[in-house]
Amino acid sequence: MTATGPLLRLDRVVRRFGGLVAVNDVSFEITPGEVKGLIGPNGAGKSTTFDLITGVRPPTSGEIRFRGEDVTHRPAHTRSPMGMARTFQIVRLFRGLSVLENVQLGLHPKFPDGLWPSLLRYGALRRQEQRSRERAMELLAFVGLADRAAHAIEELTLGQLRLVDIARALAAEPSLLMLDEPAAGLNDAETRNLGEMLALLKKRGVTMLLVEHDIDFIMNACDSIVVMDRGAKIADGTPAEVSRNPEVIAAYFGRRAAHAAA
Repeated sequence: MTATGPLLRLDRVVRRFGGLVAVNDVSFEITPGEVKGLIGPNGAGKSTTFDLITGVRPPTSGEIRFRGEDVTHRPAHTRSPMGMARTFQIVRLFRGLSVLENVQLGLHPKFPDGLWPSLLRYGALRRQEQRSRERAMELLAFVGLADRAAHAIEELTLGQLRLVDIARALAAEPSLLMLDEPAAGLNDAETRNLGEMLALLKKRGVTMLLVEHDIDFIMNACDSIVVMDRGAKIADGTPAEVSRNPEVIAAYFGRRAAHAAA
């Protein structure tokens, strides 16, 4: 990646599942420091696109480049150390561990052999453990959950779990933070707090890709938005441009309005 080049670039990416084309010839870029949204109706291919970017699934064809490197067929576990971090629609945290311990697990890409082996090597356990705890506490304070650090994951609300998931993703200090429906299940106050938190991350220069069904949230949070429908990209522009796009209105907003009226 050059100083002025894209951080992430998808070029004519396709993903087929048998006869179903889940992602169809999709291309877009994300520049450093940009917050890009990815929206569309259910089944549009948004989460599959996330999976292709992070290496959970390989594309059938096309190319994905991250930081200037071709990562199209690189395994998922090799992309996190490169600077990718993501959350999931269904929060994936470890039951039986505390909130703090779950966030500490997000530090593992910063250690060459994983967190715990690195902590045990050369008698540095206590120093490294203290540093990891301090960093995890900083992140919990950032997401407003420092007072829940010692609590079990099972004691948290859905909104709090999503914030822990974001804190864990941030622990790796990613170049690209990918959030899959971060506002899902949040109440109005939690959604506002999330928006404020993402605005702070943007000021810090964190590049983000968001999938979200809350249109007001995505319009306020993002610099640009990609709209997908039936696996294909139908628009890519600023929130104002996308909201005026006839294809978007017909394929996405119009469909939602029709559903709401039914």
